[in-house]
Amino acid sequence: MKKLSLLLMICIVFLAGCSGGEDVETNKNEVIEPTGYVFEDKGVTIAMHAEAEEIIKKMTAIDYFEAESCAFQGMEKIYTYNGYELHTYELDGVDRVATVMLLDDSVSTKEGIYLYSTLEDVIEAYGDKYTENLGVYTYELDDSKISFMVENEEVISIEYIAIAD
Repeated sequence: MKKLSLLLMICIVFLAGCSGGEDVETNKNEVIEPTGYVFEDKGVTIAMHAEAEEIIKKMTAIDYFEAESCAFQGMEKIYTYNGYELHTYELDGVDRVATVMLLDDSVSTKEGIYLYSTLEDVIEAYGDKYTENLGVYTYELDDSKISFMVENEEVISIEYIAIAD
């Protein structure tokens, strides 16, 4: 049941991203400082909308997949690491971080929340300024969101999401 719920959340996120959006223009040399919610792994900070090349060089992926993006222009690339997936989108020829999805409880958020934490733990760590829809608790900060899918008061999915302009 938990795997089915996780797959349902993934489908919802991708379908929401396919709803279309405006093109985003930016300078190729622009450095985007980490803002909003960021994921960290082995000392590497992964911020939404950050250039993915340097992040990917520092990490060792165990799997890779790419497909045409329905949420952004260009290709979406998916890198699988121990405990999480990193999804990128292409903007002006530069791959940027779109999503980080935690896959198991071997990794956690900077605030210490991992899969199978309680809803109470989430609210204690992130506060009560969330939106809730169908058991998905979402917090928004700057140009990113972090979502926790909760079933039976237990976190079954965690996802960092870049907010598309």
